[in-house]
Amino acid sequence: MAEIKVVIIYGSNKWSDLKSLRLNDEDLQMVDWDRYYKEEHEKRQIVLHHTVSGPGTRGDLITWKKYKSNIGTCVIIERDGTINQLFSSKYWAYHLGCGKPWLDKTSIGIELDNWGQLTEKDGQLYTVYKSKVDVPIVHYPEGFRGEQIYEAYPEAQLRSLGELLLLWNKNYKIPLIYNEDMWDVSKRALNGVGGIWAHVSYRPLPQKFDVHPDPNLKSMLRTISGLV
Repeated sequence: MAEIKVVIIYGSNKWSDLKSLRLNDEDLQMVDWDRYYKEEHEKRQIVLHHTVSGPGTRGDLITWKKYKSNIGTCVIIERDGTINQLFSSKYWAYHLGCGKPWLDKTSIGIELDNWGQLTEKDGQLYTVYKSKVDVPIVHYPEGFRGEQIYEAYPEAQLRSLGELLLLWNKNYKIPLIYNEDMWDVSKRALNGVGGIWAHVSYRPLPQKFDVHPDPNLKSMLRTISGLV
């Protein structure tokens, strides 16, 4: 029987040394992508998504190209922490799907490479596409949006995310106060209250499952709120 790897939970000290990302960071890679709107709007929110895919950007870009409208997020962060930038954070594309286009315009979307919800059978993990994977997991005994097993967000990925959030706090004055209500549909998120939110803050079950409340993600978000 295969061994399922449950994620190690880090404390707040793991993230206390995070600093704002440098724009010349060698891991920041530009992706050849033109499906966005080159219009500048005030930025009030940052919205976290995950891709439900394997490593890299290819699968996501293929999916987004199928739409007539410009669909996408500003960046995709790989599991190893590599940040792939599709377009400048001052521009926008549709990424929420909540029927309020003004929220797409005033928010910055981030995708985390992640398979999302998983199922287990005979010690083997399966994705929503029924493919086998071998990844660390977070287990929610009470369930999150009806699912108990999700791929964990790796430390390197969360560190890059934290550095990026600190940068955009500096550039756009987006508050980094931890929002306890971000893990389900939130009237505050839908009303445009500034801060960091999740896709599930805007979309009800069973429409979306991203991002899930991985303890390490929550710890990182709580920690950076005290670093600014």
